[in-house]
Amino acid sequence: MQLRLTKAVKLIAIICFAMFVIQQTADQFFGANLLRWFALVPSALMLDYRFWQVFTYAFLHGDVMHLFLNLMMLVFIGSEIEASWGTPRFLRFYFFCSISAGLFYLFLQLFMGGATLHTPMVGASGAIYGLLMAYGLLFGERVLLFMMLFPMKAKHFIWILVAVEFMSTVFSPRGGVAGAAHLGGMAAGFLYLWGWGRFLQIRSKPFGQGSSKKTVKKKRSADHLRLVKGAPNDPSDREDGPKTWH
Repeated sequence: MQLRLTKAVKLIAIICFAMFVIQQTADQFFGANLLRWFALVPSALMLDYRFWQVFTYAFLHGDVMHLFLNLMMLVFIGSEIEASWGTPRFLRFYFFCSISAGLFYLFLQLFMGGATLHTPMVGASGAIYGLLMAYGLLFGERVLLFMMLFPMKAKHFIWILVAVEFMSTVFSPRGGVAGAAHLGGMAAGFLYLWGWGRFLQIRSKPFGQGSSKKTVKKKRSADHLRLVKGAPNDPSDREDGPKTWH
């Protein structure tokens, strides 16, 4: 996979790195507790009306490894998606997945109740998992290294991730909610692309042209599942108690 750094990916990476340095410095040396203000804390959002947390939580990270893994995935897959879509569409998709994952986490915590309402969530993984879903649909035949060792097509890789996160959600006592937030980001990515594909279908259809149910069913073919047919420069048309980190 060719490594390149596109405009939006570079900006997001710089902000995440800068926020990590500011967060660690302010918390450790000045006792600022920035997580209380900028992480996604269900009780703070609902009782203190800190609605910006649904947006800002994705720029904070728990430790160096958490930051490194998220930024590594952002650079490797995000840059290629941005180069294919363009910066505006990439940013809309990225923050749609990020905010959706945050809202899903909020819903789960409100449903469960108890002390978990005060547990902050940080990390860009909801958006990253949305990008992984998009990458698997756009570049399904590309080969990725699962666990950095096993070569696997991207379209198979994403479904293994879904299975892993589902198992984590069901069986992990501490990481279950974070795993569910990952799944929320992936589901949001799929629904966004599905809706975009439907919009392109409707827009390309001549005004007033009738169609039977059979015609509609035929249109839901493999081309529609690619969800991005007609996108400019689309490479898929070629052959070739603690914080919740997520």
